[in-house]
Amino acid sequence: MAQSPYPIARQSCIHRACMRAAIASIALFALGRTVLAAELQTETVKAWDRYIQWANAKVQRELSDPKVFLIQNSLHPDEKASIQKSLVSGKIEVRRMKGVVPASAAFEVPSGEIHHWWGTVLLRNVSLARLLHFLQDYDHHAGRFPDVERSRLISKEGNRYKFFFRLTRSKAFVTAYYSTEQTCIYELYGSTRASSRSTATRIAELDDPGTASEREKPPGNDRGFLWRLVSWWRFEQRGPDVLVELESASLSRDIPSVIRFMPGISNYIRSTPRETLESVLVSIRDFMVPKAPN
Repeated sequence: MAQSPYPIARQSCIHRACMRAAIASIALFALGRTVLAAELQTETVKAWDRYIQWANAKVQRELSDPKVFLIQNSLHPDEKASIQKSLVSGKIEVRRMKGVVPASAAFEVPSGEIHHWWGTVLLRNVSLARLLHFLQDYDHHAGRFPDVERSRLISKEGNRYKFFFRLTRSKAFVTAYYSTEQTCIYELYGSTRASSRSTATRIAELDDPGTASEREKPPGNDRGFLWRLVSWWRFEQRGPDVLVELESASLSRDIPSVIRFMPGISNYIRSTPRETLESVLVSIRDFMVPKAPN
């Protein structure tokens, strides 16, 4: 009988890793099949609305203060320096958003979870005007961003854009498709700064996507992976470059108890909002700052 080329200790580690992967696969498969009936509750919406009020107020305070404006300008000097060093080297930084809920407030989200992240990227040799033109070209977001399958500008009134996105989000055995309508409002702060706020006004998960029987599920009565979505953008021209910050908050159902206590599974599922935000920043960087040919 042929012997394994790996030491016994490593064989044991590989075996445990395979077992964890198998358990994760089974759990995620079960998730995709068993949470087909998740209904958005009134108390969940109330908690979300309360949280968004705090988040909007925080954003407005920062935008209205010329010395702050950017999220990273309110961070501890050491963390800010670390982020800026990473940006200069060409990396993208993503952090969990903190400090939204007042310290004195008692807050929970019944039957739901709020996922709030922010990230930043430095776009080399890009003008603010060119970047805004790219972002406001909603007819062509499909193909530029991996999660956007179809896109269409519905209307434009001044600095207010209303658009349609057909979104897809995948994680292992779980894939969800959505028809969404969103509104984005842009604001300029002189010639070197701008911001925007994008709100999904309608999110409907699709049943049997890509087939003749495709249909929209009633909003708020689906698998509960994405019930609400708000994004805040900040842009600052720095010489020939543009610094971009993207902050995103989304609402989902809570993690079903069948997998909540399985090691690592909950964190694995909850990583999707973070990964989506990072993917958006990567896509913008790759499109706006093409890599030099070898």
